[in-house]
Amino acid sequence: MVLLGIMALLFGLMAVFPTEGFEIGGIKLQFPTSEEFFNKADTGVSVSEIDFVELLIDTAIVLNVVDSSIIQQKLDSLQAAKKKLLFVDASNPSLNNFFKVLEWAKTQKVRVMHYGDSQIECDRITGYLRNELQTAFSGYGGGMFPIVQVSPKLFVNTTYSDNWKRYSGFGRKDTTVKHMKYGALMNFSRFAPVNPVDSVQYEGWVIIKKPRKSYKRTRTYHELKIFYGNVEGEVTYQVMVDGEMRLADTLVTGALLDKIYLELAHTPEEIKVVFQGNDSPDIYGISLEGHNGIVVDNIPLRGSSGTLFKKQNRDLLGAMFKELAPSLILLEFGGNTVPYIDSEEECLNYGRWFTSQIVMLKRMNPEATIILIGPADMSIKVKTAYLTHPFLPPIRDVLKEVARASNCMFWDMYESMGGLNSIPVWIAADPPLAAPDYTHLTQKGARKMSKMFYEQLMEKYAAYKNVEAITTDTIQL
Repeated sequence: MVLLGIMALLFGLMAVFPTEGFEIGGIKLQFPTSEEFFNKADTGVSVSEIDFVELLIDTAIVLNVVDSSIIQQKLDSLQAAKKKLLFVDASNPSLNNFFKVLEWAKTQKVRVMHYGDSQIECDRITGYLRNELQTAFSGYGGGMFPIVQVSPKLFVNTTYSDNWKRYSGFGRKDTTVKHMKYGALMNFSRFAPVNPVDSVQYEGWVIIKKPRKSYKRTRTYHELKIFYGNVEGEVTYQVMVDGEMRLADTLVTGALLDKIYLELAHTPEEIKVVFQGNDSPDIYGISLEGHNGIVVDNIPLRGSSGTLFKKQNRDLLGAMFKELAPSLILLEFGGNTVPYIDSEEECLNYGRWFTSQIVMLKRMNPEATIILIGPADMSIKVKTAYLTHPFLPPIRDVLKEVARASNCMFWDMYESMGGLNSIPVWIAADPPLAAPDYTHLTQKGARKMSKMFYEQLMEKYAAYKNVEAITTDTIQL
């Protein structure tokens, strides 16, 4: 009887509650109608509301009802739609500059730095892109990573002494750090306190083992680089390779940026680095690379909106960019901003902040191509439905305009997923391509997204090569 009473009360509320809801103290209250309660599918949207271009190609969709005519319409429009999911301006010479550098990869390093929010953690999206580029244009190793990682990376297998601590250059900052020298990874690691005790001798070690589960080319590397700085006391280090001492020296004190470098004849099973002294260096990153070819760094910045670069110490950041010499910088942001935006003016402000980051990055990396990657679809729950966050498309539009105005490239992840209300379909896919938080892609979803990006990038590369060939033939004639 109690249950029947509760159900009667709920249905009564459905009947009298305003369809649009109402506000109390600035909080909007909504209640589903009886029609919405009974007619919505588990995904929260009907098939007719979903634009899932690309998703139908190689993924089984699990839905209660599938209208074959709707699917056919989507498939028929695939080729036309795909042309719209490319870069803002495919003729932008900046992209051609990167394509030109790709031709040199067999004889020299070509570095790609992939910055992003938590969507790229655990090497998601980056890993597939790295493997495809290295397979096509040569290259080995997984690139740069911090000693203390927020999330594990498949391309590297590390353990370290428990006195190492990570200091982040964004978000909640450790108040003991009185500077902004965090380097290109936006964080550093130390095994001694920021203000060490002079009479204490500290020791920290890190062991790098050959990874077993990553892509084949990341399991092979020929160079070890350890970037460090801010050493005030005397610190010695030893590098042992498969139990054999290969390097032993003292770190340079007072240097803005320096590095430990070791060439490897073959990929060892284990590298152990031991530091000892009355201070700790700030370790800005360790990199595992080949002698030449493509190097791709996965740099996830959990919680970041991408507006952190100008806050860093420019001398150190500039010195690291000069050392790394990236040919391509990917900036995949926007998702962390969406939940905090509630007006068009705030969207425009975000665009202005992001533009200032681009200006600085281009000044520090004048030879690099920069590609902005917009956010993926994100849903909020409205009654029984999961619908695209209302300010996600405006944020995407602002970033697209930032790319155009900054003479950069732009790739639209939101449209590539299928656009409006598409993430519920990615969640309902078998296997799932997105997580039930209606925000993040799964590992398989990230691979699919990376595959779309890489294939479209290579379509542009093929067009560039074709034009280059025609131009060469014309000159020879």
